[in-house]
Amino acid sequence: MVSKLFPAIVLLAGANLPLQALFAQQRPATISGIVTAVGTGEPLLGVQVVVTGTKIWTLTNSDGIFQLRNVPPGKHIVEIKHPNRAPLAFPVTLEPGQNMELAVRLETTSVPLPELVVEGEAEAPAPKMLGFHARKGSGQGYFITREDIEKRNPRVLSDMLRSVPGLRIVCDGGHCRVRSFSETRRIMGACPIQYFLDGLPFMGDVDELTPDQVEGIEIYRGSASIPPEFNTGTAMCGVIALWSRVPG
Repeated sequence: MVSKLFPAIVLLAGANLPLQALFAQQRPATISGIVTAVGTGEPLLGVQVVVTGTKIWTLTNSDGIFQLRNVPPGKHIVEIKHPNRAPLAFPVTLEPGQNMELAVRLETTSVPLPELVVEGEAEAPAPKMLGFHARKGSGQGYFITREDIEKRNPRVLSDMLRSVPGLRIVCDGGHCRVRSFSETRRIMGACPIQYFLDGLPFMGDVDELTPDQVEGIEIYRGSASIPPEFNTGTAMCGVIALWSRVPG
């Protein structure tokens, strides 16, 4: 049975399993689906799908497909975000073990662009990358471009950060995390870094994205160098801002 949760979201299917035992009540659920463009039906790449208030998120692939696993049963808010599309947020209620499938349609957002002077065959940057390039020209921070990533062809994204001064990569059981050292907190050892994805805070880590999914990286190693866009007042030991791959 098909029912509408939101004008742009269609609930395709859901399996409600009976509660037979206490352990069954804790079985995680799954949310999967497809994100397409309103009007054309074109699948959208690089759309961020987030379960609000958790560390559960993903990006759509080139077919617009996404899947969120191990979602706790209960009531949640799902957010759908894309730099060039109007964001959506809608409630879902998940039963233990349920597999909820969604079809999401995003409308285009009109983004005013500053005047650009293009010489020769140079391409204008994608709208969401304008701030990245503006900050890169300011001389603050450390920047890694898509061209840098393609030249080095890293196995995992954190490999791109191994040569950044003030950072170190800590690996445990095949999982690597980036750590920053702050002069003011050296006595306390490593200091946590605050992460952003497409301008929004997120609770993940660098290697949760593959090198193919990333357009650029900004690294700010201390609070004094953090630009206003990323200065939450709590990022005392630096910021890493990731920008997802621009299709095309």
